Amino acid sequence: MTSLTQATASVTPPRTDLAVRGSRLARLTPYGLIGPAVIAFAAVLGYPLVRLIWLSLQDFGPRSLFTGEAPFVGVDNFTRVLGDSDFWFTLLRTLIVSVTCVGGLMVIGFLLAALLMQVSAWARVLLSVCLVLVWAMPMVSATMIWRWLFEPQYGVLNWVITRAGILGDFSAHDWFSSPGQALFLIIALIVWKGLPFVALTLYAAMGQIPGDLYEAAALDGAGRWSVARHVTMPILGPVLAVLVLLEVIWSVNSFTPIWVLTQGGPDGGTTTLGVYSYLEAFTRNDYSGGAAIAIITVLLLAVLSVLYVRRLFAQDEAIA
Repeated sequence: MTSLTQATASVTPPRTDLAVRGSRLARLTPYGLIGPAVIAFAAVLGYPLVRLIWLSLQDFGPRSLFTGEAPFVGVDNFTRVLGDSDFWFTLLRTLIVSVTCVGGLMVIGFLLAALLMQVSAWARVLLSVCLVLVWAMPMVSATMIWRWLFEPQYGVLNWVITRAGILGDFSAHDWFSSPGQALFLIIALIVWKGLPFVALTLYAAMGQIPGDLYEAAALDGAGRWSVARHVTMPILGPVLAVLVLLEVIWSVNSFTPIWVLTQGGPDGGTTTLGVYSYLEAFTRNDYSGGAAIAIITVLLLAVLSVLYVRRLFAQDEAIA
């Protein structure tokens, strides 16, 4: 009997070994789940990013397209771009556009999400369908429709304003001749196109807030503003943080609406970093300069994202 017990013990692995293997598997599981996505991401974006970095360190111009020769110049392209006053004006304009777009998206998106929570079922379905249709429309198509709405001679908005007679005769008003008006139209288009994602995401997050919290706030005599400030907003904090970060990245990288509407004009009044990089590379044929502007944009967004995320973690630790 003793020999049989010893033989069984020698065959059966100790429980500690199983626990160690299980803990190792648990630690490796997350990496296994995100591994395919990381590999695909690196394969699709890794080589273009490395090629862009190398291009920004070369003197690559029209002559290089024929000869294949591109001398290595180090950080000269970055020095030249950072020493150009147009770059800093463009950077300031990009920041203004991004802050305005993100602010408008968060405010209007929150109001639309709150509206979806309050309306009846059929109205909620109708509004959700409209938002999804706006989101599903390609940006080029949406921008062309937007341009037709504000077209000087045959634009619908000019016709409506002229018919209303409030602001006078707008039958031949060119919205794109003024940098301020053109920039306003671009911001309005970016906000309109991004609203579905923000509104539906916030609506889904609001649907997860327990109703008991609102009932308790109502019993305490809290009004709508107090409920939104002390109940809804704190719970939606993580979702809002992710939305703000994503919308900042998307707003800074907006290219299609600006290029289709104004191509950066008039007089560069609507040029942002994305358009500036394109113009530098493919209009002025300074491919290395365009690559340097793109790398600077990526670095700015990366630094902003890291600082923003670290601040969020610091706030969470302070609250905890």
